[in-house]
Amino acid sequence: MEVKDLKWVYDTVLSGPGMDETVKLNFSASRKLILLLTEVILIGTTIKGNALLESIDKELIKELDALRTDFLEKAKLSKLNNQLKALV
Repeated sequence: MEVKDLKWVYDTVLSGPGMDETVKLNFSASRKLILLLTEVILIGTTIKGNALLESIDKELIKELDALRTDFLEKAKLSKLNNQLKALV
């Protein structure tokens, strides 16, 4: 499937009924998983040439980044994450 077709599919799915509704999640995860998940979110929202990222509103990317920050804070991993980033 070509990039323009993927953009159309993603745009169609993301603008479907109920996609803007807020969903409350309550789950438990290890700190290891939270640290890995936040890194996946960071990499996923900064990669270039991704049809999904190119088709979504920039505000949604900001929300993902805020969610990432919230995960790190709730897991008390913000300081560790910053220290790891300083090593790279």
